[in-house]
Amino acid sequence: MSATTDGGGIRAVNRAWQVLRAFTPERMSLTLTDLVRETGLPRTTVLRLVETLAGEGLVESGADGRVRVGTSLIAFAAFAETAWTVPPASLARMRALAAETGETVSLYVRQGTRRVVVGQAPSPNSLRHVVEPGDSLTMSVGSASYVLLSLEPPEERDVLVTRIAAECGSDPEALRAGARAAAERGWCVTHGEREPGNSGLAVPVPFPGGAAPARPPVLAVGGPTVRFTEEKIPGFVHAVRRCAEDIARTGLPPALY
Repeated sequence: MSATTDGGGIRAVNRAWQVLRAFTPERMSLTLTDLVRETGLPRTTVLRLVETLAGEGLVESGADGRVRVGTSLIAFAAFAETAWTVPPASLARMRALAAETGETVSLYVRQGTRRVVVGQAPSPNSLRHVVEPGDSLTMSVGSASYVLLSLEPPEERDVLVTRIAAECGSDPEALRAGARAAAERGWCVTHGEREPGNSGLAVPVPFPGGAAPARPPVLAVGGPTVRFTEEKIPGFVHAVRRCAEDIARTGLPPALY
């Protein structure tokens, strides 16, 4: 049996990550049966992975037979927070944009075939778009996805679109068209693509003449479609672009550089 996955990764590492991802803030203690169900892996495989992860302190096996998150994750959590925290000045500017537009402001980067929220400022309205830092969303739909795709070199973009379409069962031509339109306009707005009644507008974070991050981010506002009227769109574009220019100067999470 090959030790690698179809994508060229190490199978054992992928499987260990499956076990760790089974734990959530609501489920910090799981039985071996829970882990088998959540990962879809054979029981003997899960048992070996738990023993290996426990040896590194990433999980702990209790006398009651339950598996819990381990103390080694404390150091990882502290490191991740330092690496991925949006600088205070940039976060303050995102909050100002949320107050100005009335919509939730999110900073996204691409991670493989998905987009990840690395920073967020909530809408002041009770009816609002809800995402949290660390959320991983599909790249098959949505304004932020098209803008992120538009920032990729054309040859790499085509390969990426093919992968996303295959994984999500989406139309690759629709993805290419969305990316082309975002590249031509320099921004993108979509309505009801990720979920009915929800709209989003995204722009790239510009870095003219400066030190661009290794992974280009995009800044987006999202909220109920009823508030994303044709009359409001130009104002949203102007406001989000100004904020993107500002946070390019005030800084992004250190891990992006």
